[in-house]
Amino acid sequence: PLPTSFADGGEHLYQEELDTAAPDQWCVLQLEQPVACALPATAICSHLETDHNLNACRIAFYGKLVRSLAPDEVPKLRVFKRKRKEGQVERLHDDHTLICKNLFRPGTDMTPFFGMEVQVGESGPVGRIDSTFGKTKFKVAFPSSLEPGVLADACKGARIYLNYKRFVFDTEKRMIQH
Repeated sequence: PLPTSFADGGEHLYQEELDTAAPDQWCVLQLEQPVACALPATAICSHLETDHNLNACRIAFYGKLVRSLAPDEVPKLRVFKRKRKEGQVERLHDDHTLICKNLFRPGTDMTPFFGMEVQVGESGPVGRIDSTFGKTKFKVAFPSSLEPGVLADACKGARIYLNYKRFVFDTEKRMIQH
């Protein structure tokens, strides 16, 4: 049986398409016009643009409507997409700082990224974007507790990754880590 209510407060990973292996999945259905119905209700939606003379199934989807949202309530839904930016380590600046490049396009304001965590390679040390270095490069600072030489070994020809979440309905398009 399908759930009859949707719990607020949790975070939900955005799916590009239906996962046939998952038992329960939620979707946000945004209609152009309000539809009056008693909740919960079963919805069966059709492709009305398909020629009705064709011998083809016109069902687009079906499911249970469990909640109605006003337009101002939609941004409160915590549906997120995982994002990943990839750049390159250019060189070691000192035992606790790297100079990196190609994480941002030229002309990008890097200040919103200051303080965000980046990782050297898939499993290397984690540091924070500290400041710009010239027009398109930036400095990444690593904790002083990092042993001398660890950063030098980890960064030889390495990639640097910025992982974050972006909430789909967030009008400010904030980047959230952790």
